Amino acid sequence: MPPSSESIAPSVLNHPGTGPIEVWPVGNRVGEAPEWHAGEQALYWIDVRAQLLLRLDPALQQLTRWHLPQVVGAMALWGGHRVRLALQNSVVELDLRMGALRTVCSLAAHEPHGNRLNNGKRTPPGAWYVIGSMDDRADKQATGGLYCVSDSGLVHQLHAGLVVANGIAWSPDGGTLYFSDSFRGTVWQAAWNEAEGTMGEPRPFADLGEAEGRPDGAQVDAAGCYWSAGVSAGVLNILSPLGERQRRIALPCRAPTMCAFGEASDLWVTSLVRPGWEPTAHDGALLRLQAPC
Repeated sequence: MPPSSESIAPSVLNHPGTGPIEVWPVGNRVGEAPEWHAGEQALYWIDVRAQLLLRLDPALQQLTRWHLPQVVGAMALWGGHRVRLALQNSVVELDLRMGALRTVCSLAAHEPHGNRLNNGKRTPPGAWYVIGSMDDRADKQATGGLYCVSDSGLVHQLHAGLVVANGIAWSPDGGTLYFSDSFRGTVWQAAWNEAEGTMGEPRPFADLGEAEGRPDGAQVDAAGCYWSAGVSAGVLNILSPLGERQRRIALPCRAPTMCAFGEASDLWVTSLVRPGWEPTAHDGALLRLQAPC
């Protein structure tokens, strides 16, 4: 699957409370899973509904797209010019240089009809890929779960009974796993065992409703704060390690989906456009701003 590339340039928006924000007009339907590649000085992410893997080189202002065969729910850089992707119900690996796609494992036997994979991250030490799933039907039920996939493709379930699994992230020491249910607005935390790829009993960490910003994708910073994209309220919610909201960052898009830390104090944010919306110049865009201290 050869990629396609084009030139792209951002506009700059002076947004109240954040200072200048770069708005990159990437036109995503459901931008998700941003991850900064320090070696390449580039950002990778996905567009779920458009079935795309994307890469932005901000210095060269070059946007590259790889078209994928199915809806894609998650992405993780895997080293050696490889990317692992969670498609409808399987994990695949894409060789970015060769364009070759190979199946790592299938989760079809674990998932009921109507579900798809959604949100996932590689553990900080890199031994496991933790992936959530969701009911993709309009009348959503608690049929989603949380899974752990080894480097070789072995699968075991971590948790069940989720509607829309999301918000996967780890504490700086790697000992705590966070995840959320975007439908219910709840974030949980659990002890994480990297050696075994298992977690302890989940306990509630935070509840974020419609007006506050239901929890979509998330990151944890070096201080242990949980940065949750408030997909229903156009904000980022920054929660302390105790689950208390320390800050709320208003954004120019209506539905941010996840943030990623880049170089220095750069903060990248993906966003989506809901069906039926008349998109603005900022919905579905990729944003770059300076993270508050």
